[in-house]
Amino acid sequence: MAKEKKKAVPKKAAPKKSVSDISTFKAGLKYPWGNPKRLWNVLWVLIPIIGWLALLGYCQSIVRAIVAGNKTGLPEFVGFGDNLKRGFILFVKILPLMIAYNLVYSIPGIGFLTGFIAEVFFIPYLVINLFVTDKFEESFNLKKTWNAVFNNLGDYFTAYLKTIGFVILYGLLSIILIGFPGFLFGQLFFLVEFYRNHS
Repeated sequence: MAKEKKKAVPKKAAPKKSVSDISTFKAGLKYPWGNPKRLWNVLWVLIPIIGWLALLGYCQSIVRAIVAGNKTGLPEFVGFGDNLKRGFILFVKILPLMIAYNLVYSIPGIGFLTGFIAEVFFIPYLVINLFVTDKFEESFNLKKTWNAVFNNLGDYFTAYLKTIGFVILYGLLSIILIGFPGFLFGQLFFLVEFYRNHS
């Protein structure tokens, strides 16, 4: 008698994790302190223009590290010149997006509403997308942003509300300076996690 062939049982797809499944609010608050010595890189802010551009390049490294799954702490600063170069290029690439954002805000009659929608639902994702891909056109990829945000609105609101909490807490701590490095380097943590899960 011929052996009956076993029917292949289709594997169940693993449930998609939401942002709240990945990192708690407490974990996000602790993130900048994973490598506390690297918080001293904030001192580059004291050098006008070139220091700020170098920190912009470093923020790109932070975003890419989180997207890659490294959430134990801030990445290495590497080199000032390298961060300065990347920061300058990023500034040039992001400038048109900021100009477009301000134009949206200045639309007569509806500028506040359209600007608010852009600020909450589009700008954070577009900026992170540019940081990750390093491609100018990705800072205007509205279709990708729309699909990621509005198809996962619950996760996005969770990440956004956590970000607001992070900014408020570290903003208050910045009054006594101790919170400023964490504020600068960690404020995008939850939104970057959202990007990682929905990009």
